[in-house]
Amino acid sequence: MTDISSIDPATVPDDKTELGSTVSRQQALALLEQLVLIREFEQTAYLRYLQGEIPGTLHQYQGQEAVAVGVCSTLRADDWITSTHRPHGHALAKGMDPKLAMAEIYGKASGCLGARGGSMHLGDPQIGMLPSIAIVGGGITLAPGLALGLVRQGTDSVVACFFGDGAVNEGAFHEGVNIAAAMNLPVVFVCENNLYSASTPFAETTRNADVSSRGAAYGIPSERIDGMDVLAVRGAATRAVERARRGEGPTLIECLTYRFVGHSRSDARGYRQKDEEAQWRARDPVKRFPDWLVAHEIASAAEVEDSIARAKAAVAEALSFAQQAPLPDSATAADLAVVYGAPPQPVETAGPLADGPEERLLSIAEALREAIAEEMTANERLLLLGEDIGVPGGWGGAFGVYGGLAEHFGRERVIDTPISEKALLGAAIGAAVTGCPALPDLQYADFVFEAMDEVANEAAKLRAMSNGALTVPIVLRCPVGASQRGAQHSQNPESIFMHIPGLKVLCISDPYTAKGAMRAALQDPDPVLVFEHKLLYGAKRRKESGSIDTRAFVPETEYVLPVGQARVRRRGDDLSILATFTQLYASLDVADELAGDGVSCEVIDPIWLAPFDWEGIMASVGRTRRLIIVHEAPLTGGWGAEVAARVSAEFHGHLLAPVVRLASKDVPMPFAPTLEAAVLPSREEIRAAVQTVLAN
Repeated sequence: MTDISSIDPATVPDDKTELGSTVSRQQALALLEQLVLIREFEQTAYLRYLQGEIPGTLHQYQGQEAVAVGVCSTLRADDWITSTHRPHGHALAKGMDPKLAMAEIYGKASGCLGARGGSMHLGDPQIGMLPSIAIVGGGITLAPGLALGLVRQGTDSVVACFFGDGAVNEGAFHEGVNIAAAMNLPVVFVCENNLYSASTPFAETTRNADVSSRGAAYGIPSERIDGMDVLAVRGAATRAVERARRGEGPTLIECLTYRFVGHSRSDARGYRQKDEEAQWRARDPVKRFPDWLVAHEIASAAEVEDSIARAKAAVAEALSFAQQAPLPDSATAADLAVVYGAPPQPVETAGPLADGPEERLLSIAEALREAIAEEMTANERLLLLGEDIGVPGGWGGAFGVYGGLAEHFGRERVIDTPISEKALLGAAIGAAVTGCPALPDLQYADFVFEAMDEVANEAAKLRAMSNGALTVPIVLRCPVGASQRGAQHSQNPESIFMHIPGLKVLCISDPYTAKGAMRAALQDPDPVLVFEHKLLYGAKRRKESGSIDTRAFVPETEYVLPVGQARVRRRGDDLSILATFTQLYASLDVADELAGDGVSCEVIDPIWLAPFDWEGIMASVGRTRRLIIVHEAPLTGGWGAEVAARVSAEFHGHLLAPVVRLASKDVPMPFAPTLEAAVLPSREEIRAAVQTVLAN
């Protein structure tokens, strides 16, 4: 059992002169009304949930009301908050209409998020609240990004980031707090320490249960306060918010509090002792604060009762509203306009690359740099974030793509970050949400797995969770491919992201596409992952029979290619070959060699895996009636499997041969050149596959 006598938090001031210096009588009554509003809302929702009116589950806030009310009472309308799987109190304290909140958890169309968020994702960008992040610690990496975006727009707005005690043992806590401190961002980190991480006592999960002491590790001020005392919370929050507005950076506040209910509906609280619960209930902020106001003549009993009555009436009205609100139209369940700011559109498949003068034959790296520079010039809010991208005399990124950009655009826009992939992606997402598109750089695609929560759970889902209210314009560059660097620097994970709704996936294999498609990605309102093969950045690629120049003509004039457009790199009639990256060039080699034997291969670069140019691919296969797919990603579950399945279903009984897939073997990429070559699909295997398909 937690001994609360050992806790020494701040106390409610007994001197009303001290009270008057921090909060007026009207403010005190407003605080009371908010406390009661949250408690009444939660109790009402709980009872209606038990009666089967509310679907899903509830994670409730009874007992912790003073934290949300105390913090949010110091915020302005243009400030932002991030919340957790227990968000009702935060939402109401930030100003959400109780009717819209209740309708949302009822799953009604009139809810604040059109019933696409529900209880665990409650939020509303119009009041400065992201849809709450139900992943423990998930909001801690987004909050610095929100703050970065607000700073870049010249405001003095701040971000309050709520999280529980369990989150401080997440890597997100370290990365999020550290990047906020390193970049001196206006974030107030609020730990609601209710002493239990679900059912596990927090003190059993760490050798340092004093969360506030961790602020010193990041060089930021911190406080431990009584989270059952709304004025103590308000006082600490006021200090932190004022400090943030002055440009003095983040603060960590640990609020010692207690939830009077279980973690969720199924939690009977058998792991807690009754006398512990009784001690904390004696500190109930919703009961103590009104008594204190009357006892110290801050407000009359009648004024207190009026405030309580108004709160209860608001909840009763909210309940009636939610019960009568219509259900969402099931026909809108798969509305892509809710998922994407720019839903996929049909596009005409492009033809072979055009020739041009020698002086405009660029490498992929050069074309990418040109595209990024043009877009940063056109959009002054675009931010470039990454590791080793802007340090004077540094690399300009792992493959030199960003060389000269920091000198031209300044390091306030070309921002070097800690080696913290979660924080880097979270910062990019948060900044993008506020209206500052971001280009985060990970050096190697292998490192994206460090930030899978931010990519798959937040970037991909925030727009849908917000019912289309938010856009997340980020472009994540991910160098891929075997290059004799071993298993952890040679992966091709692009197929994984094709599977996640809300993401767009771009694979760049030539300089012309590098410029035009990169500009399209940077102008797109949705998150785009850009995969580029490390061996194709330079000008030339060698093969046994000579050298092939992979440079291509790139117009000096600005141009943007359509999102979702594939390109026929070589026209043919006998069979279609679909390939990306180095396998695209191997396929072009084979097609050239076989042309002398009278074999006409059509070679297509899909470019975009999501959205995919299905019409273009189907048109080609419908004509040739044969298809070979070649990619460096492993065979099992690779993007080629999806293409093969759809093509086979579309042309069942029409194909002249089964679809053939060539890919890397299903093993981690080995280091030795001979072993690596044995894992990758070879030019000889492509040639043999063509001959087999034609023989069928």
